[in-house]
Amino acid sequence: MNIDNLSVTIDLDKVLDVTRIEPRQKHPTIFKYFDQLQPGDYFILHNDHDPKPLYYQLLGERGNIFSFEYLSRGPEDWFIQIQKTPVQSSSPKPGEQATANKKEQKTPAFPESIAIKDKNAADQSNTSLLKDDIILQYDSWDPDFLCAFIEQTDHRYFRAQAPELDGLGETIRLKHQKTHPELASLKMYQDQLFATLLFHLTQEKSALFDQVQSVQQAAQQNKEPDMVSLKQLFTGTTLKKQANETLTKLIEQIRRHTQQYQAPEDACDSYVYYFKRLSQFDLRLSRYLYLENTVLLPKISQWL
Repeated sequence: MNIDNLSVTIDLDKVLDVTRIEPRQKHPTIFKYFDQLQPGDYFILHNDHDPKPLYYQLLGERGNIFSFEYLSRGPEDWFIQIQKTPVQSSSPKPGEQATANKKEQKTPAFPESIAIKDKNAADQSNTSLLKDDIILQYDSWDPDFLCAFIEQTDHRYFRAQAPELDGLGETIRLKHQKTHPELASLKMYQDQLFATLLFHLTQEKSALFDQVQSVQQAAQQNKEPDMVSLKQLFTGTTLKKQANETLTKLIEQIRRHTQQYQAPEDACDSYVYYFKRLSQFDLRLSRYLYLENTVLLPKISQWL
């Protein structure tokens, strides 16, 4: 750990060096440190690459209650001071690497259809979607920041979870298909959902998010947006609306075939766990569709 290039003096006792931690344990360790902080307290993260995705994940899973200040930007050593917001403190909106006063924000009104009745059904990585104290004022975010948030939180989640759920679903189907033939149809709709979703995540990045960034940068510089970018943005928006309609229909079929994720009475523990994981995926997908359909796409349409 090289601190010679730091422009400020740091307390080494406050440093969390994640370069020595197994990659899959890095984020759980960071979240554990953050959760143990008292309001106003901080720790300094040391990493060997830019941990920018962590900013969006903290924002999505813990809410807008922290600041994220770069003390050193590599190339080999990155130091970031992460501070839990002091009580009754106000600061700029997300996107400026700071926190906002939660009392001045309103909670987005998610559709009732995405609620999970049993809050204990979600694991620790998804509690941000259920906590009442998570307050994010999505409507106030610039489109480019919202795109980055979706890419660094939802995209990463879907890419990691879809293969795991695919394998788990196939195991359950092979074991229980004789007594539960409906699992064959469930597997078919699940395969269609994952294939459609993962394909459009890639398309969304190039056809929509990159164009949003281009137009947003022009607006911030008081320049007229490039007409080619606007045309591509219109095409990307149209395709995205169609994709989201398809995803909505597929997840509705999965809900119907699982009886809203209620495992049958003779289900084994793995069967119950599979349905629990599916319900969590549904919840995350529903938030993703909500953010795009009711926040992001309407913002983009104002440019067209």
